[in-house]
Amino acid sequence: METRTRRMAALTCLLLTMALVPMEAQTQAGVVRTIGRPGQPGIPLAHVTIRVKGRQNAIVSSGKGEFHITLSGMEEGDPIVLQQVQKNGYILKDADLIGRPLPFSTQVPIEIVMISIRQLEADRKRIEDNAYKRAEHHYREKAAELERKRKNKEMSAGKYRQELQMLQEKYEKYMSLIGDMANRYARTDYDRLDSVDYQINICIENGDLDKADSLIHTVFDPETVLQRNRAAKEEVMQRMAFAQSIIDKAHQDMEAIGRDMDYAKRIAALSDILAEAYQENGSLEKAAECLEGSLPVKKLLYGEDSNEVTTTIQKIKILKQ
Repeated sequence: METRTRRMAALTCLLLTMALVPMEAQTQAGVVRTIGRPGQPGIPLAHVTIRVKGRQNAIVSSGKGEFHITLSGMEEGDPIVLQQVQKNGYILKDADLIGRPLPFSTQVPIEIVMISIRQLEADRKRIEDNAYKRAEHHYREKAAELERKRKNKEMSAGKYRQELQMLQEKYEKYMSLIGDMANRYARTDYDRLDSVDYQINICIENGDLDKADSLIHTVFDPETVLQRNRAAKEEVMQRMAFAQSIIDKAHQDMEAIGRDMDYAKRIAALSDILAEAYQENGSLEKAAECLEGSLPVKKLLYGEDSNEVTTTIQKIKILKQ
């Protein structure tokens, strides 16, 4: 998961440096909404102040949560940096959105998701309270059962101590999960959960933190599991499509590649990253096509018998097996 994140971050950086032909329209659309909760879909947020780096005036979202940023001289893929997103009583779901370059696009809107501070605190407290109650009840119940077995001579003193120690360790582990799980749950956007993430959050909601923790560690990267949502996946696919369009455009203008070696290197690097992204998504044929398309560029850059060209050809053969 971390490797994929790094690759997509590299893909984004490359997208931001590509020189493309300006579009007639130079307006970046976007929408601001709240996170969705169980049975309570997210709602558009009006009167959110959005300030873009390099733009003197702030933008304010409409009653439908929509906003439009019109910038002169912008080209597709140029970086837009948000300096401020503010509304009283709300915080950003993704704090890293501030200062992070976003690719300007007339086709792909920016989605900003915010969380009510009051709701965040209430959700976190509810989950923590439920979890502590569940933990105390479970511990007392199991400890009483062990004591009953010891008194009735159904269990030796040594076995009793061993089982009690295991129960204590399990209790302490459960207690250590509560704060992190409650925070994860409170920040989760139910409007963008896939089925497995949904199961994890239901376990957290019900106080079954052991099961939630087990799902996280056996199925996903524990640090990013609750960030695996449809919005993130859609963004990856949009960026992949965007990267593919850049490569296709570049291949139509091989003369430009020949004139600008730095441009050619960016195209070759972007092709490699996109091929890896296709491969991770199981699109082996698309990955092979992407690498095949990069071969003329790499031959121009490094030579017919270069290690870069040879390695690419080997990768293509493996993908086509």
